[in-house]
Amino acid sequence: MNCEIIFQDHGWFKRYLSSLLLVLCICTQQITPAGDISRVSGPMSNPGWTKGDPDQRPPFTPLQPTYRDTPSTVVARTKDSAFLPCSVANLGEKTVTWMRQRDLHILTAGILTYSADERFKVLHKKGSEEWTLQIKFAMREDSGVYECHVNSDPKISRHVKLIVKDHSQLDPPWVFGLPQTTTDPGPLVLIEGPTERHIQFSSVLAITCVIHHPPGQPPHHVLWFHGTTNIDYDSPRGGISVQTEKYRRKTVSKVMVANVRESDTGEYSCSPSDLSPTVIYVHVQHGHLEAAVQQGGFSSALTGNSFSHFLLVLILPCTAIYV
Repeated sequence: MNCEIIFQDHGWFKRYLSSLLLVLCICTQQITPAGDISRVSGPMSNPGWTKGDPDQRPPFTPLQPTYRDTPSTVVARTKDSAFLPCSVANLGEKTVTWMRQRDLHILTAGILTYSADERFKVLHKKGSEEWTLQIKFAMREDSGVYECHVNSDPKISRHVKLIVKDHSQLDPPWVFGLPQTTTDPGPLVLIEGPTERHIQFSSVLAITCVIHHPPGQPPHHVLWFHGTTNIDYDSPRGGISVQTEKYRRKTVSKVMVANVRESDTGEYSCSPSDLSPTVIYVHVQHGHLEAAVQQGGFSSALTGNSFSHFLLVLILPCTAIYV
């Protein structure tokens, strides 16, 4: 718009009209064309991040692993199982490792056991935050500090102190790190050893099931199944022995299958009366077993503190030292 207005004395009406046109011209020049924000003053004129622009959004920072509040001291009785709790939130792809502090011996990494002592294993349900270290048939020598590590950056660890006492020194017992009150803990059914086993053709299969129950309340019976078939000493297969012993606070049932063959491959379950069964899977194979690794289970026959130290270097983050 041509804003050159010549004021001439052509009467009051023309002077008024010229003034009005001059105001309209100035207002028009102040308006920014639609879609052009380059001339607009204020926060939107800043060249920083613009909402909706994926290339300029701040990077996403994943949540770091953190420990849940669990007991730091556990008291157990000799010959019973000790349970050391460790609960980790936001674990992601990181690994939980249990270590014995007094000798820096790695006990478990993930769900695998890296100890020749098969009394150690980790209890973990896929998708849960719980990584409980179980020490079966606890001895007074097991007392000490255990460390639950997470190989995050920086790495984090949580200490759990285990105290193992004789039966006469501890009454009532502690279960999962919490003192037992007037209410006894619910029954717990466990099969000893890995949840998946590889056994050599024609050897003997032995499976032990331990049922922890309130004092004086053992299950009426313990049944064993191969798949859906009940197995006992008078099974048509033959060569099967079942032995069950009842104690005040636990019941131990053991099944033995002699001269195993390929048809003995499959799922075996320990089913106490009125309780949910627990299962393992057995593979019968020809040839020599790879004793170093039991696939899919918890145990690996790896020995020596030197090898544990080597694994520690691999699992835990390393610190670079520059000279």
